Amino acid sequence: MGGEEGKLNADTKALLTYQSRSKSTGLAYVLWFFMGAIGIHRFYLGSGGIGILVLLCTLSGVFLLFPLIVTACVLIYDLFTLPSQVSAHNQKILTEIGG
Repeated sequence: MGGEEGKLNADTKALLTYQSRSKSTGLAYVLWFFMGAIGIHRFYLGSGGIGILVLLCTLSGVFLLFPLIVTACVLIYDLFTLPSQVSAHNQKILTEIGG
């Protein structure tokens, strides 16, 4: 029986790890809606590179039009793909936990 208790504890630990690291589609959309222009939703999903790109394009868009077009394109793309991005992030976590 001691072996099953250890297995249960490992499963519980894996579940808690997943729950603490998984992301929510609803929260991703809220971040996209209110702070998408500065890329916060991308940082939330672990896409820091794209988040920095959006932030820099928005900031430089004060002076130039093209960076704002890039920001708009990323935001429109994210509007339709956020659920799959969240799902991919959560699947990656499951893969890491499952080993």
